[in-house]
Amino acid sequence: MLPYKVIVSNKTFNYSGTTESGEASFEFLSLSDAKAFATALVAKYSYAIVYIWDGSGILQYIAVNKNGLVLWSEFDADTQTFPSTGSAEFDGSSDYIQLNTPFNYTNHTIAAWCYVNDDANYKYVFDNRDANNDGIVLGFSDTETFYYSLNSVDLVTTETFANQWVFVTATYDGTTQKLYIDGSLDFSGATSQTISTTTDAKIGSQSYGSPSIFMDGNLANVAIWNRALSSDEINSVMWKSYDGLTPSETSGLQAWYSLDDITSPAASLANMEQLAADKDATIENKAAITAAINALS
Repeated sequence: MLPYKVIVSNKTFNYSGTTESGEASFEFLSLSDAKAFATALVAKYSYAIVYIWDGSGILQYIAVNKNGLVLWSEFDADTQTFPSTGSAEFDGSSDYIQLNTPFNYTNHTIAAWCYVNDDANYKYVFDNRDANNDGIVLGFSDTETFYYSLNSVDLVTTETFANQWVFVTATYDGTTQKLYIDGSLDFSGATSQTISTTTDAKIGSQSYGSPSIFMDGNLANVAIWNRALSSDEINSVMWKSYDGLTPSETSGLQAWYSLDDITSPAASLANMEQLAADKDATIENKAAITAAINALS
């Protein structure tokens, strides 16, 4: 059996079967051992970029440390490769992203590509609550059903989503709460709710109190709008990266966390403003966009 090769570098590296000056190479007989070793390296050495190649010289994974969170770009059968080129892997025990705003919008849309591992724990995707039943939370149950809670009102799928990619979208327009799965309306209900939270939101963990209820799996293209997107808009944006959005689709967009830019420098606000200008769009919340950039820098 040909070994898996783990190559550690602080610069982009193209595999040629040998290591160059300044790089280190390690070999493992199993992919699980190679990935465990790579995870430990990236967690310890924040400057490192780690590549895992199989014995045939085919790239399997790239990993990097982003503000303490190990981000993976995966190239196996379970990888989300379109519209994103990678995803952030959350370990289910300590990984989360702290945002610097509560995103306290009564009218809202929250969407994300999710790959959830099969375990016996609840797993949060997004949480902006001040307390239980006070705010918004999206997550997976201990049986991998998906739920969207708006204060004390819950929408829960009957279908389970363990070990697969799914695009989840939660919307509220002031009168109707809706939950979409892969672009199709799954549940809806009339309700009168107000969101006025002050606790800064988290991706991958409970927002209030000590971090807990951690995401176990991968996330990509986590996006937040201050309006309820239509079904047609949801079916359009789910297949796009940020730079593919139309001006109308960016209307009300407060943040877009791609969680896949792991080898190139993070975008600057100036670059984002130029992109908006090129598309005749307006960035409505520059602070939120800056927070997204900082979270991935």
